[in-house]
Amino acid sequence: MSAFNRSTFSAAVALALCMNHASAQQFSWETGVNNGTIAPGGDPAATFRSYNQPAIDNAGLIVFRARSSAGSGAQISGVYQRDLSGPNPVVKLVARDDVVPDPNNTSYNGVPSSFTEFPSTPRIDQDTGLVATRGQHKPVWTYLLGATETRVGTSGIYAFPQGVGVTGASLLGSALEADQVTLSFPWYSVPGAILGTRFDQFPGSPAVTNGRYIVFKGNYTDPLDGLGRTGVYFRDVLGGTPTPYTGLIADSNTLVPNQPKGGSVKFGSTAPPSAANGLVYFTGLDIEEAPTLGGIYRAQIPASPPPLAPLALPLSVMVGIGDPVPGEPPGAVFNGLGEGLSVSSDGNLVAFWARWGTETFEKTLLCPTDGNADLIAFCNETYPDGLVVNIPVHQGIFIHDATSGITSAVARTQNDGVEDLLFWVFSGRPPGVGGTEDTDIEPARWRSSGFAALSFEVDQPTQVVFKAQRNGLVGLYLRESSVLELPLRTVAEVGTTPGTELDPLAPAGSLISSVGVEREGFRNGRLAITATMLYVDPIDPTITESWGGIYMSTGVIDLIFRDGFD
Repeated sequence: MSAFNRSTFSAAVALALCMNHASAQQFSWETGVNNGTIAPGGDPAATFRSYNQPAIDNAGLIVFRARSSAGSGAQISGVYQRDLSGPNPVVKLVARDDVVPDPNNTSYNGVPSSFTEFPSTPRIDQDTGLVATRGQHKPVWTYLLGATETRVGTSGIYAFPQGVGVTGASLLGSALEADQVTLSFPWYSVPGAILGTRFDQFPGSPAVTNGRYIVFKGNYTDPLDGLGRTGVYFRDVLGGTPTPYTGLIADSNTLVPNQPKGGSVKFGSTAPPSAANGLVYFTGLDIEEAPTLGGIYRAQIPASPPPLAPLALPLSVMVGIGDPVPGEPPGAVFNGLGEGLSVSSDGNLVAFWARWGTETFEKTLLCPTDGNADLIAFCNETYPDGLVVNIPVHQGIFIHDATSGITSAVARTQNDGVEDLLFWVFSGRPPGVGGTEDTDIEPARWRSSGFAALSFEVDQPTQVVFKAQRNGLVGLYLRESSVLELPLRTVAEVGTTPGTELDPLAPAGSLISSVGVEREGFRNGRLAITATMLYVDPIDPTITESWGGIYMSTGVIDLIFRDGFD
């Protein structure tokens, strides 16, 4: 390598800084799956039709939820994976109508209880490729409660060691044996609650870490007062003897750590966690809608969890409600923290969305036009003219370093043309839809999230890809954290990025029409996203052609540094 040339390097930096603040770079994309890919395990002609944002491990194995259909036939949803480190096939892990793993003693028309839906995006362990997903289904367990036949178990968390499904968490924690005393599955009971208390639901997506642990949010009803409670839990899905019990990380009985000395405020809400390297991160608040206490916390899963694990784990405070906002004037403090935390592979860095200040602006949310027909109908019936919501003016994406304790900004509104970092979806179960046993599914409502994915490895710069509305357009943008502050980079933008830039099979002349990224979509420099493309005939706009898929880009390093300092 030649000697460092300061003048050449300075000129390159100056050129970069003079470029458009969201300059488009030369990303090289590989197709994971697209609308031409046959969905395995179903109709031989069934191709994928819609996708949720994928998760990816350090080696390039993606896992995703998708729907498929053949022609005008009914759509089938499932969870699939594909190893993008080579020319490997798409593998089905589980799909609608597949039999639920044991425990499952209940048949319907001679067929064991089967899955009906997968409400949340699946997650993957960074190193081992172990996948976990949440699944809904018909009741799986039938037993006698007194003289009455009882059917329970309409939801669970399922993991796939070696590709084989196992039940990691279930609603069977209160099921009894014939003696009406002995619990059939005490390891599925809620730890820290009265013995035999069952979970009501597992909102959101489970995390996976260390090749054996699922980490998840669970809701339950306290039998003492009939009130709802929530918590964050873990469980070893590889099993062994004795059967591992569910472990407690924090719940509604846990005092908020970073409150004034002598305070007695407990968590009123917890969020679905993230995990890496045995370290678990989650957002916990006193009041979800308007928090006054709480923050982002980290816990370490014990190397050898106790058999019953009844006690909550020690929590370290990463970022708190009321902490100063870096880069803002004195007095600006965080008053809201996002749920979707993205954690670096070593468990030391966490990327998150946050807000501050009191200023808001209005946005009208319009009902979806694609997806579940019952959900769309209920949304249009409830909000025929849309729903007007108040959006915080001051928002940002931040990184917290657990070792140094430093929080730094990645992006913020009113900078780089960024206007909004929150995105809304109407999801849940409409009233009157589903079986009589499906009382544990969350009701349909509008939900908002900030989307950011963090990648950090040794000898690589820290990088964060996030979704934003910028200059009136929606897209994915990348910020590279390095010695020099480089311009914000456009990954893919709705209405400006050609569809064929991501997928050569996209319609000629098409433009990106939607993009998405999840918290585990960016690892080891590999970025996995969803994208749809739309071509509109310039002469007759009623003539359109659409396409979509999941795409991966590797080696996402800024062009200035790609070839070193020659």
